[in-house]
Amino acid sequence: MLLQGQNQGNEASMSGNAQPPPSKPSWPQMMRSIGPYMNIGWTFVVAVGLGMLGGRWLDARLGTEPWLFLIGAVFGIIVGFYSFFLIVLRK
Repeated sequence: MLLQGQNQGNEASMSGNAQPPPSKPSWPQMMRSIGPYMNIGWTFVVAVGLGMLGGRWLDARLGTEPWLFLIGAVFGIIVGFYSFFLIVLRK
């Protein structure tokens, strides 16, 4: 008799509210979820690099060395952080 009571309790808990364990995501699903974060570093480097190159080119053309180079670097950093926060804060 005692065993029947224990089995009935287990059946009730298994059939009612028990949730199956979450399944592991497949490789494509995992890559889609982390994909946007994989190129954050490159985006930042390219933004800063282009700002510096643009500033250096303008300095050479206008003779304002090193001011436009520095302004381009700061502009690149701002654009890099803006891009970073767009990617990270996306819902």
